[in-house]
Amino acid sequence: MSNEIGSDFINHSKVPKAILARQIIEQAWDLYCQLDAHGNLIYASSRFYEIMGSVPVHIEQFIEAVDVEFRLDVYKLFVHTLQTKTSSKLEFRVRGAGESNLWLECTAISLCDEKGELIEIAFALQDRTQHKNQESHLIAMAFHDPLTGLPNRRLFKEHVHQLLKLAKRTDRMFALLYVDIDDFKIINDTMGHDVGDAFLQEFVERVKSCLREFDMFARMGGDEFTILLPAVDCQEHVEGIARRIVASVEQTWEVQGHNFRSTVSMGITMYRSDHTDVTQMMKEADIALYQVKGKGRNHYRFYSHG
Repeated sequence: MSNEIGSDFINHSKVPKAILARQIIEQAWDLYCQLDAHGNLIYASSRFYEIMGSVPVHIEQFIEAVDVEFRLDVYKLFVHTLQTKTSSKLEFRVRGAGESNLWLECTAISLCDEKGELIEIAFALQDRTQHKNQESHLIAMAFHDPLTGLPNRRLFKEHVHQLLKLAKRTDRMFALLYVDIDDFKIINDTMGHDVGDAFLQEFVERVKSCLREFDMFARMGGDEFTILLPAVDCQEHVEGIARRIVASVEQTWEVQGHNFRSTVSMGITMYRSDHTDVTQMMKEADIALYQVKGKGRNHYRFYSHG
């Protein structure tokens, strides 16, 4: 009985089937378009115009709006659907209206006639930009220190690991510095943790000003930091950077109405061909650091091998 009522309702609907179908499609997908077998655009939803800013007349023009790294994949998606008449998905980034970057998940659907011959291809797309931004934020949180924004121990060790593999092939020198703020606990205990946090943030900016753009500065935790100098010509080059950091930190600090002085101690190790892992290099830098601590602080020392 219910089937008969449903059938009667559909038969008496005043909405043309083609219009009804497109309205349903536009509600189901953020963007939607159809192309013929030659790649010519034959229909695009109103949201397609709104999000993309303009609608291409051919698949090649749509691909021009796609980020370079994904262009070939989008073209292959179209050809694969054309040849196999099967549906498949692809996620890619495009340049939308107002030069905004959008992440889209595209489902390519083959549209065939009664004989099974492909006549059109539909691109049904969902806007995944917010999801991707949230994903990127979570990744950033997993690999960065929330207070200073610096890479954390996990990310730093991964970079050293990659640099070690590169150095094994090229024998290119690099340096690892272990940095400790002298008597940071006194700042926290006498001036409060808010001042301590603000000091750490300003400390990061001072040290960054002594480094090159491609050097890596990371926070290990508390008052301990590491620096990776991936391209250095000699030990004297590293010494120059270490001296600049020591001098920069020695300058008077003004933090939230408090005036005080601070210093740092640093242990340094240079890459050698016998280095086998990250742990070994960090241990050497740590040994050199505590040798500095034992001899008055406010200085740097290179690890002595052998």
